[in-house]
Amino acid sequence: MLNELGVIRISTQERALMENLERLSLNSGSHSPSLATMQQALPEIHIDIDACFLSNPLATELFWTYFNTDVLNDQQLFKRMLEAYPSQNRVIAERLSSTIGVEPGRVFIANGATEAIQAVIHNFSSHIHINIPTFSPYYEFAGPDHRITRFRVDSGNDFVLDPGRYVHSVLGSGADTAVLISPNNPDGYLIPDADLKWILARLSGLRTIIVDESFIHFADRAVPGPGGSGNGLPTLVGLTEQFDNVTVIKSMSKDFGIAGIRAGYAIMKKSRVDQLLDHGYLWNSSGIAEYFFSLFTRPAFLSEYREVLDTYRGYIDRFTSMTSGVNFVRAYPTSANFQLMRVPEGVSADLVTTLLLVRHGIYVRACGDKIGLDGEFIRVAIRTEPENKLVFAALKDVLG
Repeated sequence: MLNELGVIRISTQERALMENLERLSLNSGSHSPSLATMQQALPEIHIDIDACFLSNPLATELFWTYFNTDVLNDQQLFKRMLEAYPSQNRVIAERLSSTIGVEPGRVFIANGATEAIQAVIHNFSSHIHINIPTFSPYYEFAGPDHRITRFRVDSGNDFVLDPGRYVHSVLGSGADTAVLISPNNPDGYLIPDADLKWILARLSGLRTIIVDESFIHFADRAVPGPGGSGNGLPTLVGLTEQFDNVTVIKSMSKDFGIAGIRAGYAIMKKSRVDQLLDHGYLWNSSGIAEYFFSLFTRPAFLSEYREVLDTYRGYIDRFTSMTSGVNFVRAYPTSANFQLMRVPEGVSADLVTTLLLVRHGIYVRACGDKIGLDGEFIRVAIRTEPENKLVFAALKDVLG
């Protein structure tokens, strides 16, 4: 703290708030406290910009427009949505399958991607090999009978995954399961298609390979990935047809800004979907999540979504252009809708997040709990154009 005070001055009140925030974060585990939790526990803090949780704000507005028209303007429909059970898992999968270009029997509908992660790990894995840093549920959801081994990607090389070293690490570990997130959370690295297919071909003997494409819509490429669904959106689902042991997991929260309704899915071979559905997951979607999945199948909605996605990608490009040339923070290249930043030596990420929140009303994520990150890092979610300018100005004020 003495080194920090030599660089950034903080008041007694700010120090107290920083301690309260640290306690709140500890109680939230490896995930940041939600906005509702923050506002209830620390009402003196006003959050103007949520640059912590990851979503496309333009897609949230698009969803809200349709939801208002379709549901809120029809009270009887809304009442039935609340009163009646939603459709069963297989029924929703049947509706969704043509839009994502997959046979219905290979679609597992999930209550958010985290449920799909847990279901796959608990049923089809015993020894998991993960890259670090990574999304924490991939190791947190492992039970006491699971073994975890790790492969570290280097921040000095912009978190690039070396295919040869990675395959050697997986095979040498004896793992039966490998996890690849592309683009990766928290660094935003996108595995090139050729590298990904090369890796999967050499790991064909593994029981399970999870490929998480939750941020793929934000990737730089404008065309679908291998075996694209035909709906004009990037995807890796075709890999499940080329490699029998591959499961593709997809969160809808990030792309469509709907984390509150918990919607996701996984694509895998039919026998695995049958095994999961025969042992639970019958009514694991809410009525509102079912409405979203139905909305996702509408051509008009998808057309408008692609338009707002193109606009939002422009926001991402302009924000990362602003951060690329600064000297007060080390901002890493990203193919996602967030940017990982390393703060200067002698300054803690917790201090930076506190000052951004207290002085500017901007909520970002400190990454001190991310295994595999050596140093002090923050992750900044990319928002709308005006919000991004305010975030950049606040970073410059606190660190510049």
